[in-house]
Amino acid sequence: MADFMCTVAIPTRALFQGRVYYADVPSVEGNYGVLPGHEMIVATNKNGGVLTLHLDEAGNEKKRFLLYEGASQVYNNVLSVLGRFGRDVEDIDVESVREKAENMRKHIEELESSDSEQDRAELETSKERLAWYQIQIDYVEQHS
Repeated sequence: MADFMCTVAIPTRALFQGRVYYADVPSVEGNYGVLPGHEMIVATNKNGGVLTLHLDEAGNEKKRFLLYEGASQVYNNVLSVLGRFGRDVEDIDVESVREKAENMRKHIEELESSDSEQDRAELETSKERLAWYQIQIDYVEQHS
């Protein structure tokens, strides 16, 4: 079976770049599979969805990435998956994420009591980051 190029990235860095044999991509309309030669598609990623990449033909070697927001595209035998946030599920340190979530909750409480326009803008970003932390915590709790 043939393979195809795949890139998984967030705004700060690429999480994965390489050749894969199959990809199970989480979209808001449901997961879809990508094989070599897939026709062009653009889709919105599902929040908290897991992208599964099959690195070998038999599907024994896999990489999984938890995603938050973003979009995916298949074009010219290349799959690009871009997320606002994302992480290899093997790299989730749940205790560290819980601590970050608790600190973010406290920060959000402080921001909510402010009348500053700057703080209101930061409040929305902070709520998004807290949602991302919670998605990671939920994933680990469901898969342990």
